[in-house]
Amino acid sequence: MSCRKNLRPRYKAWINLVQNIFTFIPKNLWKQFQKAANVYFLMLAVLQSIPQVSVTGGVPTILLPLGFVMALSGFKDLIEDLKRRKSDKIENNRAAHVRKNNEWGEKRWQEVKVGDILKVCKDESFPADLILLSTSDSKGVCYIETKNLDGETNLKHKISLKQTQVYFEDHYKFDGFQGEVKCEDKNHLIYQFNGIITIQGEIYALSNEQFLLRGSSLKNTEWITGVVVYTGHETKIMLNSSKTRSKFSKLEKQMGIQVIFVFFLQIILCGISTGYYIYWFNSNENATSYYLDLENTDDNLVVQFIYHFFSWVLIFANFIPIALIVTLEMVKFVQAIFISWDIKMYYEPIDMKTGVQSSNLNEDLGQISYIFSDKTGTLTCNIMEFRKMSVNGISYGTNENYSGPNPIPHTNFVDSSFNSNDQAAQEFLIHLAICHTILTVEKDGVIQYKASSPDELALVNAAKFFGVTFMGRDQDNNVLINANGKEEKIKILNVLEFTSDRKRMSVIARMPNGMIKLLCKGADSILLPRILQSPVIESTWKHLEDYANDGLRTLLISSRTLGEEEYHEWNFKFQEAMRDVLNREKRVFEVGELIESKLTLLGATAIEDKLQDKVPEAIQCLRESGIKVWVLTGDKMETAINIGFSCSLLSSEMARIVISAIHTEDVKDEINKAILLVKAHSSTEFALVITGEALLKAMRKEFVPDLLLIVEKCQVVLACRVSPQQKADIVKLIKDNKPGVRTLSIGDGANDVNMINAAHVGIGISGLEGQQAVRASDYSIAQFSYLKRLILAHGRECYRKNATLVCYNFYKNALVILPLFFYGIFSAFSAQAFYNFWTYSMYNKVFTSLPICLYAVFDREMDYEVLQSSPSYYRPGLNNELFNMKLFWLWMLEAIYQSVIILIISLYSLCAVSGQQDTGLMDNMWVASTLVYGLIVIVVNIKICMLSYQQFWFSWVAVTISIASYFATTKILLEIVPMKSWLDNYDSRGAFTEMMTNPNSYVSSIVIIYASLFLGPVIRNCRELIKTKREKTQRAVIDSSVGFKSSPGLDEEAQDIVPDLPPDEFEAAQQTLYHFTRKHTGFAFSSEGVLTMDPNFYSK
Repeated sequence: MSCRKNLRPRYKAWINLVQNIFTFIPKNLWKQFQKAANVYFLMLAVLQSIPQVSVTGGVPTILLPLGFVMALSGFKDLIEDLKRRKSDKIENNRAAHVRKNNEWGEKRWQEVKVGDILKVCKDESFPADLILLSTSDSKGVCYIETKNLDGETNLKHKISLKQTQVYFEDHYKFDGFQGEVKCEDKNHLIYQFNGIITIQGEIYALSNEQFLLRGSSLKNTEWITGVVVYTGHETKIMLNSSKTRSKFSKLEKQMGIQVIFVFFLQIILCGISTGYYIYWFNSNENATSYYLDLENTDDNLVVQFIYHFFSWVLIFANFIPIALIVTLEMVKFVQAIFISWDIKMYYEPIDMKTGVQSSNLNEDLGQISYIFSDKTGTLTCNIMEFRKMSVNGISYGTNENYSGPNPIPHTNFVDSSFNSNDQAAQEFLIHLAICHTILTVEKDGVIQYKASSPDELALVNAAKFFGVTFMGRDQDNNVLINANGKEEKIKILNVLEFTSDRKRMSVIARMPNGMIKLLCKGADSILLPRILQSPVIESTWKHLEDYANDGLRTLLISSRTLGEEEYHEWNFKFQEAMRDVLNREKRVFEVGELIESKLTLLGATAIEDKLQDKVPEAIQCLRESGIKVWVLTGDKMETAINIGFSCSLLSSEMARIVISAIHTEDVKDEINKAILLVKAHSSTEFALVITGEALLKAMRKEFVPDLLLIVEKCQVVLACRVSPQQKADIVKLIKDNKPGVRTLSIGDGANDVNMINAAHVGIGISGLEGQQAVRASDYSIAQFSYLKRLILAHGRECYRKNATLVCYNFYKNALVILPLFFYGIFSAFSAQAFYNFWTYSMYNKVFTSLPICLYAVFDREMDYEVLQSSPSYYRPGLNNELFNMKLFWLWMLEAIYQSVIILIISLYSLCAVSGQQDTGLMDNMWVASTLVYGLIVIVVNIKICMLSYQQFWFSWVAVTISIASYFATTKILLEIVPMKSWLDNYDSRGAFTEMMTNPNSYVSSIVIIYASLFLGPVIRNCRELIKTKREKTQRAVIDSSVGFKSSPGLDEEAQDIVPDLPPDEFEAAQQTLYHFTRKHTGFAFSSEGVLTMDPNFYSK
């Protein structure tokens, strides 16, 4: 069979790799050199290779640590990439049944071509986008599960064309068959498909009813056959997938900016040093020629400047700590291990621990401002249970769980006062057993229900629980029920199906007694205006509110008895509407309005969509910490709103702004009304509810500023009926327009992969919808509630410790380098070496590396349980309090202050004042440099102890070993090993002994250590006192102004805005606010923001 759609019949593998084996190294190198620090060290390696400026004899020694750092980072990326490659290989090599050589053979998925005839069996996934030709069911019906596409686990049915079902009943007709399919070009619209198929010269129209999407699977159908129309990257699911991108944490990006500033500082210091030296050289060349031999120096000032400038660049090379990259990578790796080991985030039922795929984002978990969450399978278990009901004005059902005999699926009802044999109860239950679109299949003698709506499944099972069992449908679509042991047949005359506009469903049935009845169920806001006055309406409404407070989904149940003449007159209009192909939907809607009125209220149902454990508590805590939580789902608006109330995301006090229009002008009007509302009532809490169709219009360039203004004022946003790509677009909207915030996306299905990749941090939940989200995520957890601990505890602490680690590394390197600059005052800035080369090179590797690593891994400011129970502790990350420009340079100022103290006092005590009782001689610069270096090692290691909130014995051991290793190394290098030029120990020979035997060394050390370390705590305490005093003053001002507010309903901002609003606009805003704060009543198919359906909806 041929397919025409601008496609060539080729195969495409579903590849999700970041790189393949041939491009990994260059792409990874490109990624590595996007870090400013790596570029800087590469430049230093080039300078070290130039003998005239090199301080290492022309050997680029920096390449060894740089190569180690990049190899370590590249190895980590390689491991993560191999995991993706493994999952892709499994996917691409799965077997597909293809018709070839007059039989069904096998092909790998990556070899399937456009035009191939495939056979897919029960529980198998579709390897490509297919046109359904035939099924094992004689009516051409099949059931598919689309949880990887839209997140819904309920089954949907597809139906083949009658002509293809009959023609291909014999599979041998596939052999040598000549036909043609013409369809639209590839696009990402998963709910839309148009095409035609030509069979034996006849042309038939194809629609979404015959379209099977890759990513979905076949259920409850033995087999189907289909023709391939889209493969590989041209399938709908792949067109809705975005490329995997490299992610860098906010801390890394901020660190990159500081690297640039530090580099400029280094250049300035090099320029100052070189400039002064050139000035001094010209001034003192003749006076010093007899002992400095300066006449052999090049007289060209430009050449001298260049040589000395780059010599100082190399001397100051460690201003930007190369050890920081290694340390940070190692620390993050160990932090990731501890996160995965956290027993509080281990889910025993599926034996899953927390997974970390991108440890470089650990600190971003502590700075999340926006969380974008899927609904089905992420917040909920997607398990509906019938819990309560109101019949004839009386409420039945409790909050207890059913534990009796013969439990029925999806029913958890406990109330002994309910009498199912009562006449009103029987009418109510028969309604539940008849008014639905559920189909049945019989397996091993057991009848199984197959529903496209989980709500209907719960209602029909509830009727069965009370003795009214739906048995199935016969060939004429009559409903068969068993009411308390008596089998009955109900003839279904018409079905008015549920749509998002109607918010209700009706069936017209001829009952066993011959009466014609209209049975209708739907949202309270839709049905109440259509119900006749009754004494039970008020009590039923009260029950709906009670059910809503319990977080239950509600439906009103009603009926109407029709006369024969009335029905036949209406049915004539209905059949005419059904025959109108062009305006069928509009005319059926209008005809439905004629019959769905004058209804009698029978009662109401309440269904629980089970949330995952502790979801409401987790969301409440996250919101209290200052994080905005958005829910992005492919479900209906009503379902999403109801779950919002169930999980404490929404409350009845919130005003719900609904943007659900279809046409652009209507969307514009709704946006303008919303802006007016949030301006006039800025003290009110708002929640935005927006549909996918409205979002398409609202995301246009001219509407984006207004949309951002609305979402900024809303505490909660619910986006409903959105596609996978729209989920990603919403995340990108916030990322692009609020670059200073960090976003997190969490989901559990393939339809969430785009959203996960688009966010700064992606979380995958391992659930009923497969492992696609987990494989694409940065972190994986088993339950949504674990997000609370992951963010508020692990994320917060990783941010605190990693921010301190970065600042500390710059601080300790500045502290060891700045004495070289200040010593230039005494050496004419001649680039005189001050430290022994070998001890200097061991500073970051041996003397100061271990304590900071132990701090970043083991330190805790407080217990994790406290961090989770007190969300306010998360605010420092949101406000960038622990790593910012001001704080970073305060660390650098502290290093400057300490370097001056250490150098000046050491030089004065050893080189300006005699401490040698035997000789009375003063020590040379090498003795002073040994003391200076030793004091720096002591100060930076003690600094770690002062930063730590928890003191461990091994931390003190590490500090002791780090300090002792310096003195041991210096003793060996300067006293024990032979003098060698390559050991750089000739001039400094004996300096260690001289230092240790000089009493001034000990006195000055005590003074220096105290003077260096006391300033930091003093400044911090002063800042805390000032902050506390300021907060007390602000509270006093607020308390004193409470009684002087002109309007208790408006805050100061609103009072500034309201006078600018015309009276008619302000009154309109008041009415809109009243309308949007209508008390929530639960609903399974309710309508928010619309009290009644406009009969003229389709004529607008």
